[in-house]
Amino acid sequence: MPDNVITFNAPDAATAGAWRPSRRGESNAQRKGQPKTHRNHIPAFNGKPPRGMASKVVAFIRHHDWCRNPDLIALRRKGYTPYSRTFDRDFRPKPMRITARSESREALSALSMVLAANCDYSPDSEYMFETMLPVEEMARRMGVLHVYESGRKAYDVLLKALRVLEQMEYVVVHRDRDSDSGQHKPMRIFLTESFFTSRGMTVENVRSWLHKYRQWAVASGVAESMREKYERHQIKMARLGISIERHHSLKNRLKKIKRWVVSPDLRAEKQRVTSDLERALDGHAGSVRPLRPRAGSGRYRQAWLRWSASAETYPAECWKLEQAVKAEHPQLHVTDPEKYHRLLLDRAGVTPE
Repeated sequence: MPDNVITFNAPDAATAGAWRPSRRGESNAQRKGQPKTHRNHIPAFNGKPPRGMASKVVAFIRHHDWCRNPDLIALRRKGYTPYSRTFDRDFRPKPMRITARSESREALSALSMVLAANCDYSPDSEYMFETMLPVEEMARRMGVLHVYESGRKAYDVLLKALRVLEQMEYVVVHRDRDSDSGQHKPMRIFLTESFFTSRGMTVENVRSWLHKYRQWAVASGVAESMREKYERHQIKMARLGISIERHHSLKNRLKKIKRWVVSPDLRAEKQRVTSDLERALDGHAGSVRPLRPRAGSGRYRQAWLRWSASAETYPAECWKLEQAVKAEHPQLHVTDPEKYHRLLLDRAGVTPE
């Protein structure tokens, strides 16, 4: 027989039709022969959105049909572009089928509801519709935060869904390096006007809800707490070193969103109320001046604040002194604050400067 002829042996008739178990997954050392996990968590938003505009937006998102979303259909016809390949000139997105899988639709709905429920709807904010929530907390509220045995945390479902919303121009994402974890991840997320109009909400609806929301916040007394919450968020971003001052295109885009949503009627009403307040204050200026404190007042209060904030004492000690003085003189800190702070300084043994 020549050397270049290859012979094939026919399989044994006894073992040809015998059933053999599948060896799928045996080569994967991580799974060690176990079947592959389809997904670790099912995305779902089970939280209760705050009252007001957030609940209205979440209700619209809950009844949204992603199979009929024209923006998602157009994006899938073109193909997704991962953020890691954004600046790759050789990357060509692969067109996909029009209808997204149920897993993708669940992730998009859950993420959209989390963003809407934790959004800042105050028209007084510098940049509106910012989600003041870390990405890890978003994943936890979505139910997709997966913690491995080693302690590593992963939320790829959220990141991929957020990238899809970003490509549909429903959100504006500012990515930066997190100084705490050392990772480059989304740090600030803002909702755009398309986020609302794509779910069936009109511009008039959004403006009306914002106006009513602001009136309710002022009437119920939570406007100040909302402002303080926004300021704390700004301080936190500054502590992390996250700044958008040099990102001029991003700032222009955020200002455009605010111009879209803040109606001319609301701006006119705000200007009218401001002018009315100025006229009222000017009219009562004569009666307000005699009520102003003397130039030397506030001496003991300032001395107490300086001493309580110094390194010589502890907050617990200051708290005990305040409680002792309030127990002996219940209303003194309201009727005569200077005498109240002088008693505090006497008990602490501090001489005011």
